[in-house]
Amino acid sequence: MESNLDLKVGDVVVGTVLKVEANTVLVDVGFAFEGTIYRDHLTSKPVKDCNEIVKVGDEIEVKVTKISFGDDTNVLLLSRLDVEKKSQNQEKVAQREAHKSELTVEAEVPVKIRESVKGGLLANYFGIEIFVPDSLVELKNVGSEGLAEIKTGLVGKTETVKIIEIRNERGRDKFIGSRKQIQYNELKAKEKTEIAALNVGDIVTGTVERIVDFGAFIKIGMFTEGLCHISELSHYRTAKVEDAVKVGDTVTCKVIKLAGRKISLSLKAMQEDPWTLFVKNHKVGDKVEGTIFKKMQFGMLVEIEQEMRGFLSRFDYSWNPSYNLAGDVEVGSKVELQITAIDEEKKQFSLSKKHLEYNPWADIKVRSGDIVSGTVKAIHEKGAIVEVQGVEAFLPISELAEERIERVENVVKVGEVLNLEVLQFFPKEWKLTVSLKKAVYKTDRKEFESHLNENVSGNQSLADLFAKFKK
Repeated sequence: MESNLDLKVGDVVVGTVLKVEANTVLVDVGFAFEGTIYRDHLTSKPVKDCNEIVKVGDEIEVKVTKISFGDDTNVLLLSRLDVEKKSQNQEKVAQREAHKSELTVEAEVPVKIRESVKGGLLANYFGIEIFVPDSLVELKNVGSEGLAEIKTGLVGKTETVKIIEIRNERGRDKFIGSRKQIQYNELKAKEKTEIAALNVGDIVTGTVERIVDFGAFIKIGMFTEGLCHISELSHYRTAKVEDAVKVGDTVTCKVIKLAGRKISLSLKAMQEDPWTLFVKNHKVGDKVEGTIFKKMQFGMLVEIEQEMRGFLSRFDYSWNPSYNLAGDVEVGSKVELQITAIDEEKKQFSLSKKHLEYNPWADIKVRSGDIVSGTVKAIHEKGAIVEVQGVEAFLPISELAEERIERVENVVKVGEVLNLEVLQFFPKEWKLTVSLKKAVYKTDRKEFESHLNENVSGNQSLADLFAKFKK
């Protein structure tokens, strides 16, 4: 070994291990005598025996800490602590440079949160400082107080951050990291897993998280939410989403479409179709109550149940063909009706009001030429209204007598009972026209025929005699 006779305190030299004991190591460094390393100067590591660190013949780098000469003793004390520390520092620097090369934009690395500072967190990655701004600490919107609490709780913990920016400030690289992006990526990965487990047609239960104008967002998993469009909230028309659901409601819905991360849900798919329900609960002939929804030229739409509207023809409102439908009912009016037809295929049904009422003309049994009895009910300028078998018949002024009549009341009076001849009878049109003069003529002729049974001459016709008789 090269001689080190000019050795002095502080020198770092290389020596050979000559002897190893539990607490000491003898090392030849080329000096006049061997140097000694005590166990607590051999390494900074906690060891109980020097044999754990070195063995005879090892070449080790040591630092001279004491040299003394004496008559009886010579002392050369050595230490590996500074050498070890230097080596460790060099190793750390090498590691730091190696790890620094790993800190590229988009890299995800584990860091230890060292300190919470104004505006963010200071984190350490193998001696390299990474700054995490407040805006990139937490994914959830927790407010300023909540963020301060989260930051305090993170100090001392190891967290994964994503390098999103590397700035060069005064010749030094400054690394900006995001914890929020890691949380987002984890959330999306879990969301992707949950979505992969879904299929169109699945029945899911969730909670209404948010309401917007066009629908409701429903959380259906730990990390997944779907949209129920306003058109899928109910079979009935929904003006506002809040009319159907509220935030916090627990709902059961059906998955109707999957497109990437977009999940379309339907609440109405879980509800019984209103038409099916209507047909199940109603049949032809049922008496129902409805509300006039819309009036039209040939009838009206009547709502029997919510958005279940049937057609009431103007011909089915009353037996009276001249009934003024437009003037009798208004939109919103309540009416009692009967279901007369249900078309399940077209999802339509028809209604009638008149079928719940008595038709007085249905029981009239008369024909043209019949003699009937009638009571005068009213007198008008052009004739009289006469009640015949419970219905109103018209007696025209021209049918009162053979001669021209100026005023109806000159011939008949209200309350008077008359024998009349049926001129016209149209029950479907509620039209019955009668004649007084023809009935009188028939009566007079009958009396005359009876009177002349024994007095008729072979030289005269019956008509001639009847005409003479009337005079």
